[in-house]
Amino acid sequence: MIAQKHLHREDLVGKVIDAHSHIGVAFREAAQINFPYCSSAEDLAYRQRANGVDFGVVFPISPALYYDLPTIIETGELRPAARPISRVPYERENRLLLTDVYQFCPEHSHRFLPFISVDPGRLIDEQIASLEELEQEFPIYGVKIHPLMAQSKALALLDVGAPLLAFFAARNWPILFHASTDPTDPFSQAADILTVIERHPELRFCMAHCVGCHRESLDRAASLPNAYVDTAALKIQVDLFRAEKSAAMLDLDYSDHTAVFRALVERYPTTMLWASDAPYHSYITRRLQGGGVYREFRLKGTYEQEVAAWRGLTEGQQRQVNANTLAFLFGAA
Repeated sequence: MIAQKHLHREDLVGKVIDAHSHIGVAFREAAQINFPYCSSAEDLAYRQRANGVDFGVVFPISPALYYDLPTIIETGELRPAARPISRVPYERENRLLLTDVYQFCPEHSHRFLPFISVDPGRLIDEQIASLEELEQEFPIYGVKIHPLMAQSKALALLDVGAPLLAFFAARNWPILFHASTDPTDPFSQAADILTVIERHPELRFCMAHCVGCHRESLDRAASLPNAYVDTAALKIQVDLFRAEKSAAMLDLDYSDHTAVFRALVERYPTTMLWASDAPYHSYITRRLQGGGVYREFRLKGTYEQEVAAWRGLTEGQQRQVNANTLAFLFGAA
């Protein structure tokens, strides 16, 4: 086995860093014949190498193995299983991610910065105990929270989930949120996440998916020294923005996702990170939102199109985005 190397800021200076990607299995997508449904460390490593990407932040896909799989597959609802495979949400998924990166594919581990995932509102002490086990075995660089996927509100972190934030702060782990302004998603509302960010200046946060190019959310994030925003799945996000443009969004030309990224970096130079969302640069599924509402997605993009957004920046913008990513991952220089 190749020894596990802990990456440091100096290793990533001037490099191309994908700040948001996934490793694991989406059981519902596989059973429902949706796309994408899986990604391994080896898959992602070859995709990165083919496109000149040096490093990638990676995290699990879903907390499915704590829940009743037939119910998840049939409806997307999260109901605790009578005999759960995981002791807590994300336990097996986190271990699979870290084992894949460091033990199954050690020849590629030098390019990955694994983040663990948590449910912000359930079994908090038990999740912390699980993470304490994992950190004894593997380097961990941060946290991904997907409130919608966990069907657990981001604001739980200011209440029952508060011990999680204390645990992360003690380890200097940054936190990346799935964020939305879609009213059918009551779990991942950008306004709620920004409230968490404002109340915890000791932590660093990133909000995913350009926050829907929602002007007020982006302006508010840019005003906070501990808040960043990533471009995950930019090509298909811009396809959605073009189709669903509203007065609350930035007035941009949404015909070209690469131009959108340039404009965002121009407007928010110290806030934006580049990210692919691999393998979710495509998204073909029917997803449970909140309150029994489902959304249909038929969006197709490629890793190459995500990388094109990075390549479309000026050299100065690339240096700035790299600096932003390092500040998110490691703190101020």
